[in-house]
This record gives sequence, structure tokens and C-alpha cells, in this order.
Amino acid sequence: MKVCIYLEMEEKLAKCGIGKAVENQKRALELAGVEYTTNAREDFDIIHINTIGPRSLYLAKKMKFKGKKVIMHSHSLAEDFRNSFWFSNAVAPALKQYLKRFYNQADMVLCPTRYAMHLLREYGVTREVRIISNGVDLNRFKNVDLRREEAKRRFSLDGTVPFSVGHVFARKGVRTFVRVAEHFPNTFVWFGSIYPPPLGPREMVNLVNNAPKNVKFPGFVENVLAYSAGDIFFFPSKCELQGIVVLEAAASKKPILVRDIPVYDGWLTHDENCLKAKNKDEFIVHLKELMEDKRVRRKLSAKAYRMVQEHSLENIGCSLKDIYESLLKR
Repeated sequence: MKVCIYLEMEEKLAKCGIGKAVENQKRALELAGVEYTTNAREDFDIIHINTIGPRSLYLAKKMKFKGKKVIMHSHSLAEDFRNSFWFSNAVAPALKQYLKRFYNQADMVLCPTRYAMHLLREYGVTREVRIISNGVDLNRFKNVDLRREEAKRRFSLDGTVPFSVGHVFARKGVRTFVRVAEHFPNTFVWFGSIYPPPLGPREMVNLVNNAPKNVKFPGFVENVLAYSAGDIFFFPSKCELQGIVVLEAAASKKPILVRDIPVYDGWLTHDENCLKAKNKDEFIVHLKELMEDKRVRRKLSAKAYRMVQEHSLENIGCSLKDIYESLLKR
């Protein structure tokens, strides 16, 4: 059995969530002993498509014509495309229709959560849908504290630092992050790419440029360094299909504070392995609790780490192998 892991526009997507997910796929398959290629011109049994571009659609149809099995991985939906780039809200309605057609070309669709599966069914996707986490390389984040001093020094940080990781998009809750920070003397840090106009909305650039003095936006940094620099993972995103950064925070043994949205149902539980908030006032209350009570931080981070072990690449590799083998037997 040989699989083609296909990622259209690989270079441009390397630093975003899709790029991380595909990197995790490759490593997971290596751990499971599954042979794979990234070259669609080679011979293989299954093509595993991770992007929704025209080249991906062309390859799906071409491989089906050749008798190959086609898996499409749903990393992108209209909901998580909105409030990103300046044109995204205008494009989102048409994107829904395209994605319905696109995903229905597959023999099987993979998605990371029940929430994502629900959205696919609402779109009218009728193909078999399986849930599989994007996973996280636990070993990569095991020793983030060893780089703590380096990271604190590099970004001029001291004290307890709430932080977030992700593109500076409106849907990520950056405005909430800044408004909450105004109520604290601590330094807050958001690690992630900032897109100036015309690609990104001017309002996000203005928000960054006019942020309070205690809020820093260093831009994109290597992710292990980001988790080394921060102490409380504060992620007020309004829409995710899973949130790889949440898994990475758990793997880094950081206490997690997220917005109370449906995507986390079933794997993140309030006051068990995270804290959840519905609005700015609740974020402020929970953040104060995390800053003032070490026992709460330790409890949440320990249980989050226990949870994230289920998302290890070893487990993801075994699951992918089972999915591929079952598909080939049909």
C-alpha cells in the first residue's frame, strides 16, 4: 500500500494550520510504517488531498478515472474562512457551494471534529465522513521549558504572560485578546503573521498598531519558541475546525483558556482540562483566576496533557493506516 499526500500551494501553506496538519500526517505515517509520496506523478494506491484548489479538484477526478481511491481532508470550510482576509466574507457563500461539489468527489472525507462533520452534512456532503484529529507531535513540545529563558529574553518578557498563537485575523478573537489585556498589568503576546492591506483588512493592522503598551505582536515565530515564552494559553478564537494550536498548548503543558464554542465539545471540558468563556467579562474573571492560583494552572495543564496524549502522532498514524486499508478492501 502506497499513499500520495497531496498539498497544493505547499510553500505558501507551510506556516499555517493546513501545513502543520500535513506535516503531522507525514510523520504519523512514518511512525505507522505506511509508505507515502508527495509526488502525484508517482504510482500509488490512494491519494490523500489536503487542499481545495483547482489543481486538487483536477487530481481527484483524474485519479478516480484511473481507479485510484480518493480521500479528501476537510481543513477548510466557509465558517473558518470568514473574517480572515479582506475578501473572505464576500467569497464565503460561493465557497460553500464549491465545497459541496468538491468533497462529493471523494471516496471518503476526513475531518478533525464532530463539529466539522456536522457542517459538512449541512453543506450537503453525502460521502462517507470519518473523524480523525490533526494530531500533535508530543515529543516536539516536551521540553519547551528548556527554552523558557531564551524566549523570555528574546521578547523582553517577565512575570506571568498570557499568550496566543495564530494568524492575526478577526475571527481569531484578536480584538477580545486586546480588550481583555487592557484590564491587566501583565504583558500579553500574540504570535502570528500579520497581513497588511490589500491582503489583510486594515482594521486588524490598525488594531495592532494602536494596541496597549502591554500587548505585543512579534509576528510569526517558530512554534516551540512561542510556547516557551508564554505561561497561559489564552485563545479567544470565534471559529475553529479543531485548533492545532490548542493541542500544541496542551502538549506544552500550558493551562488553556478558550472561547466557549461548539468545536471543543467532547474533548475540552470547562474546569476539567481548560477554562471556557462566552464574553470579555468572563475571560477577565477566568484569566485572573489562572494568574492568581497556581493549583488551578497545574490541574488544568496536567489534565490537558492527559487529553492530548490521545492525539499523539502514533495514534493518528494507526488510525490513518486502518482507514486506508479499509478503503482499499472495498
